[in-house]
Amino acid sequence: MPLYSKDGSYPKSSTDGTNGWVQVLDPPANIPEGKELRWLNWEWIVRDPKPEDRPGFQWNWNHADKAWVECEYAQTAPEVVDPPVITEPTASAVVSDEFGITVDGEPI
Repeated sequence: MPLYSKDGSYPKSSTDGTNGWVQVLDPPANIPEGKELRWLNWEWIVRDPKPEDRPGFQWNWNHADKAWVECEYAQTAPEVVDPPVITEPTASAVVSDEFGITVDGEPI
């Protein structure tokens, strides 16, 4: 039974009647034990299952090499536990000359 795909969608045995459907190859009949079958980038792939991720790393499929590649997460800034508190000067602080300008220690 022929299979059809539109824009790389997972192959189906029938179309919805719209333009753009193409016939694709049948999937492999025999999948070795321990392998998985996937439809990726317009082709059937028989591959090992994704390895288990470890903290700080993730396995990604490299389709060009047909291999799993372990990638490190991007480094991010450390978590700020107690962020600084920024306050605006209040009218009373300005009036009290708390933020006054001085020249040689004398207010202007």
